[in-house]
Amino acid sequence: MSELRDVIERQFKAHGLLSDAENEKAPKDIPAAETNEDISEVAIPPGYPEEFASEFKNLPPKWQDFLCEREAENKQKIAEYSAKLDAYNFVETLFGNRRDRLAAKGVETLGQWLQGLAWLDGAMDENPAATLAAVATVYGVDLRAARQKQAEINPAIMARVCKLERSYNDLTAYLREMQNRNFDGTLNAFGRQTDREGNLLHPHFEDVKQCICDLLKSGAVADIEEAYQSALWLNPSVRQELVQKHIDSEAKAAEKAQKAAFTIKGKAEKPERELTLRETIAKNMAKYVD
Repeated sequence: MSELRDVIERQFKAHGLLSDAENEKAPKDIPAAETNEDISEVAIPPGYPEEFASEFKNLPPKWQDFLCEREAENKQKIAEYSAKLDAYNFVETLFGNRRDRLAAKGVETLGQWLQGLAWLDGAMDENPAATLAAVATVYGVDLRAARQKQAEINPAIMARVCKLERSYNDLTAYLREMQNRNFDGTLNAFGRQTDREGNLLHPHFEDVKQCICDLLKSGAVADIEEAYQSALWLNPSVRQELVQKHIDSEAKAAEKAQKAAFTIKGKAEKPERELTLRETIAKNMAKYVD
């Protein structure tokens, strides 16, 4: 209380409202504040008028702190009110853009418009069918005619969609057929390839044709030649035939080599007897077994 009294007396004296004589006559029951009291520096809140800002540093520290806190609270409240005002201005702009049309329907103020929207929201939640019918009546919409028109439009749209779907399916089937034709043509041309003497380069093509197709479509091989070579060994009957041909070829080669070894060169001893084909094959195969 004494600090507040001292502040008031100093302000009165500074403005010439209290003379030194009157100050001496004032009751002395409350000790006067020390004139040389140290007052801590506190930042002056922004926005203070110059005449008040110059005296702010003369206030006691607790008053300075109080005013700073109060200024911060006021600043926060002003920001909140400003945000609410922006929202209100937005709604006011929406209403202003519709003012003339709404006035023709008897809606004169923003409050009436908002009340109507709130009522419509509640009615839609409780009974949407009846509410929509009422709104249609207010805005002059014939729901029965609208439904009939929609019923006329839907079949036309569906017919158009079905036609487009048929066209797409036909195009897809055509492209698939052309792709199959190109594939079959390339595959058959591969099977008809011959050497200079007219012999087929791929004599087992017809036996493994389906297997070649499966390998190519699965992506397991890079080209037709690789698919053909793989299909030969995947087909049991063809594989057995190739193995037998390989054995026969090896036997003939062994027999030819044996005859060449017994060609008379000077005086040579004739072997006791000529080896059979089976013995010749066994003798040659023994080389690989060892």
